[in-house]
Amino acid sequence: MSGETANRESILIAIVAAAGEQGLDRVQLQKSAFLVGEEFEGKLKNYYQFRPYMYGPFAQDIYTDVERLSDGPMIETFYDDGRQWYRMACDATSWQFSLTEELESGVKRIVGWVSRMSSFYELVRAIYFLYPEQRENSVLPYSEELAIEESIARGLSDMAAGRTRPVDDLIAELQD
Repeated sequence: MSGETANRESILIAIVAAAGEQGLDRVQLQKSAFLVGEEFEGKLKNYYQFRPYMYGPFAQDIYTDVERLSDGPMIETFYDDGRQWYRMACDATSWQFSLTEELESGVKRIVGWVSRMSSFYELVRAIYFLYPEQRENSVLPYSEELAIEESIARGLSDMAAGRTRPVDDLIAELQD
């Protein structure tokens, strides 16, 4: 199976695998899947259909699919700090995702970006900054200035922790 026709479940498993041991919470999973769909639009068949919802892009089928997958040996569901999370239940290095190198690389980059967000609000505001049409039914207050400020603060925090990322890169990341 080629990456262009990879089924959405393979992509969902690749998203969860890219998060590593820490896993993804429900919102991170939802936003990662949205960003993969946006970046590879037109190359994915029968992919999730997102609609603007209370906190940005939402596709109910993601939760249906990940819950079904967590009933098997691939994905496990766990709870931490009152939130539901997903991570691989087996060694992801032995799993063949049937994705093109470009798609697999894109999934890893997107999940890394989503995982670096310091909070639910920063993630949702960053999505709103990049995809303003997703604010349509939002209940979250939004300002472009706040989205940029949060991104810069995250970059400074990364730099203080020894993970150097120039602030210019962070701004470019939001504007790409």
